[in-house]
Amino acid sequence: MTNKEWTMSRFLLSLGAIALLLAPMLPGCIGDDGFGNGDDPIIDPVDDDDGDDDDAAVAGTSFHGVVRGADGWPIEGVAVTTSNGFSAVTDYQGRFDIEDIDAADRALINFAAPGYAKSQTPFELVEGVENFLSQQLAEVDFTASFSASDGLSIELDDQASVLLPAANFTDADGNDYDGEVTVEVTSYDLTAPMEMGNEIFAVPGDFTAIDIDGVDQDLESWGMLQLNLWGEDGEELDLGDLTSTVVMPMQIQASDDPAIQEMIDDDMPQVGDQIPAWSYDESTGKWIEEAIGTVIELADGTLAWEFEAAHFSTWNCDAPLPTHGCVTGQVTNSQGQPRQGATVRAVGMTYTATTTARTAADGTFCLEVKNGETVWLEISYTIAGQPATQRTDPVTIPAGQATCTDGNYSDCVDMGVIPVDIMSCVTGVVIDNQNMPVEGADVVSPQGGIATTDASGAFCLAVPVFQATQVYVLTGQDEAGFQPVQMYTQPGLPDCQSGCPNIAVLRPYTTTSCASGEVIINSQSAPNILVEAFDANFPEVAVFSTLTTEDGSYCVEIPAGGEAIVQVGAGESVCGSETINASSLGGEVCDESSQTECTSVPNFVCNL
Repeated sequence: MTNKEWTMSRFLLSLGAIALLLAPMLPGCIGDDGFGNGDDPIIDPVDDDDGDDDDAAVAGTSFHGVVRGADGWPIEGVAVTTSNGFSAVTDYQGRFDIEDIDAADRALINFAAPGYAKSQTPFELVEGVENFLSQQLAEVDFTASFSASDGLSIELDDQASVLLPAANFTDADGNDYDGEVTVEVTSYDLTAPMEMGNEIFAVPGDFTAIDIDGVDQDLESWGMLQLNLWGEDGEELDLGDLTSTVVMPMQIQASDDPAIQEMIDDDMPQVGDQIPAWSYDESTGKWIEEAIGTVIELADGTLAWEFEAAHFSTWNCDAPLPTHGCVTGQVTNSQGQPRQGATVRAVGMTYTATTTARTAADGTFCLEVKNGETVWLEISYTIAGQPATQRTDPVTIPAGQATCTDGNYSDCVDMGVIPVDIMSCVTGVVIDNQNMPVEGADVVSPQGGIATTDASGAFCLAVPVFQATQVYVLTGQDEAGFQPVQMYTQPGLPDCQSGCPNIAVLRPYTTTSCASGEVIINSQSAPNILVEAFDANFPEVAVFSTLTTEDGSYCVEIPAGGEAIVQVGAGESVCGSETINASSLGGEVCDESSQTECTSVPNFVCNL
């Protein structure tokens, strides 16, 4: 328990602030557009005097980015290096910033972090703008150490396998190596839903390639695997004269839409098909055709691809796109001004590949994609360092041939004007302990305002993208408490009209207990004083509250199963707080018959 000098007037001011927070902010799904009053440059970077001051902070060419795992959470400590000689390390929010970087038509951006497969992204650094890149890393799936003289047979959970022959390892100079070998293997998940760990944004390169005849190609993939070898002193190793047998299950897209699934089935490989093997070349940022693999059937009927690897880096089961279509559009900010240097990615829904472009000075772009297929776009840039990222609805590309290379975009699919904001969305539902929807609940995000649930218990909030966000239900005195949810927000449309990747289900605590005590002010019992209970995992969110009785006593419900905090006052006007170990509690309630079972809290003593 803590005691401090405390005044009743400050306490009443705290209660007034809470009352203001409880007041509705805006009707409808979104309670607040999240842009605030302009005092915070992260939330409201746009100066409305002339409507286009979001570039005022740009002193030259800069490079910013966010690095996340496949689970969407930021990765701290990622080493970011560029082929033109710049470097940075990501912070706890997964962000990196490089100021005054040299422009480059095709810089190679490298990402490395312990426990994650290394990645590289070819990227145009546009002069005079804030360049922004959203990067993902895939966790390593398998790590082991073994004797080079023994070799190793590796089998992954997804049925991928690698056979490393014994006594078949060399160092960077081509000398035989016979010590301990450390191996890391990552089999990329290219077909899971984006919100369920898809790793297509973590793979090296941009699906551009050079085939065996030296011709540039764009690829689509059915599987990808990275394998790295190190010696006892951390030196990189590779295979010797013998090849390594690699088997990768074929990764085939799937869709609930019958029309889309029909398009996928039309391109499905068959047993006996031969598909080229491509390795990633970190010096050029291109996939290089080196071998041929064959489609086989595993014992359980799963289709797989088998080939012989002569060396290791990242290998890809790919085929060149037979024909091309294209997508065009114009990216603007929320005020309608064109955005130069925005990054636009097309992501295949009916085939596995991405294509990337940067917008011109007028905000326009053109992306070549596989024709006759369905894609969606992700667009991102920064405003004063704050990411503005958005995804579009899917679009199906006609079967006819079209290209960006001739400058005549009349045959391309035109997405029109795409305004991009710094905000994303959180959507979800509030349910009671019978899993029934709760109507009229006020749902809060500190970064996104308040929304009120509709008859189905649903809500939608606009929140900043790429930030840790808490979402919780405001509860009144002596009402059931709902467990808060914390997430790292992913790109989505602020109005939730085209779906939202950030989903929160808010439900009451399944197990609760209670705490009782007394509040004393100036040596006298203090009635009608607010007492709040917090989940220690969410120390800024009151989940239960009550008022003291005439004799200054109280009994407040608390979350059970972990640590809970009981507090009198709020903000700088806290009278005192007490942390309770509620890990072994549960079922105790605040009523006259059983209140004696509640945890007894030392008196809160406050002096005016």
